[in-house]
Amino acid sequence: MARPTAAPVSRQRGLALITAMLVVAIAAATAAYLSLDQQIWSRQAQNLTDRAQAEVVRDGALEWAITILAKDAKDNPESDNLTEDWAKDLPPLAVEGGQVAGKIHDAQGRFNLNNLVRGGKPSPPDIGAFRYLLQSLSIDPNLTDAVIDWIDADSNASAAGAEDIDYLQMQTPYRAANQPFQSIEELRLVRGFTREMVDKLRNFVTALPQPTAINVNTADKKVLEALLYPSPIMAENLAKGAPYKSIADIRAKNPQLPSDPNTIAPYGVQSTYYEVEITTLFGRYQRNTEALIQRGAGSAGFRILWLSQRLPYRPAASEPSSAENPVPAAGGNI
Repeated sequence: MARPTAAPVSRQRGLALITAMLVVAIAAATAAYLSLDQQIWSRQAQNLTDRAQAEVVRDGALEWAITILAKDAKDNPESDNLTEDWAKDLPPLAVEGGQVAGKIHDAQGRFNLNNLVRGGKPSPPDIGAFRYLLQSLSIDPNLTDAVIDWIDADSNASAAGAEDIDYLQMQTPYRAANQPFQSIEELRLVRGFTREMVDKLRNFVTALPQPTAINVNTADKKVLEALLYPSPIMAENLAKGAPYKSIADIRAKNPQLPSDPNTIAPYGVQSTYYEVEITTLFGRYQRNTEALIQRGAGSAGFRILWLSQRLPYRPAASEPSSAENPVPAAGGNI
């Protein structure tokens, strides 16, 4: 009788080997998938932990700002200037698992956009100051008209301004706010303004919930020049005399200042509104937090008017005008 050949046995061994390799491949793929899934879950858990830590530290930094401003109000009730403790930056401070840094800016050392309309009517001294500020930053001063139209309650467009009828004709239609600015980011919604322009203005303008006086003790030279736009050369002398203790002190040291309130925008030496900037870094989680604080009488009088948290700020090189690329206003409550 003939003996069976070895071919079927070889084929069986080959199939067994292939099957074993497939099983190993499937097991390896499953293990890799589970490992990747575990890494993603671990990273998400770490991010949540870092975020929670950052928020706790951020709240602590805000309390630091309120405490130091409250102490200043008690120790220096008559005036506010850049030699006081609140004006000193909080350098990067190591905390468990990360670090935090903070700055306090006097918001009244900047031009308040909402000063352009006082008592429901355009304010000529403030308009002149803002036009000068725009021109000094190589921005078309005629854009002032569009800013006024954005604030005032009527629907009548100024000569170089814009109202509902203009905004509704855009590719993405919307209406003029017809109310005070909530944030300077809102400028990007005003016809003619670009992100690049807002970046230029960022350190010189602010948006406060009511018209305010400019604190000459804390204002930048460009803001002082805008304040004294009929004769900006006086700004240098005004800056040299700071810090001032009172308006009478300003007048005594600068007798050449205009005395007519219709010639120069309101100014003073005290501030109520402060912008706080806090940077937190925990692991891969880095955020910049900005807040607007209103200082009242005593620690109980402090209010955080808005709080905004965002990625680290990077100025834009250029951007299309808001007419083509409208964006929502940033800096709302969170």
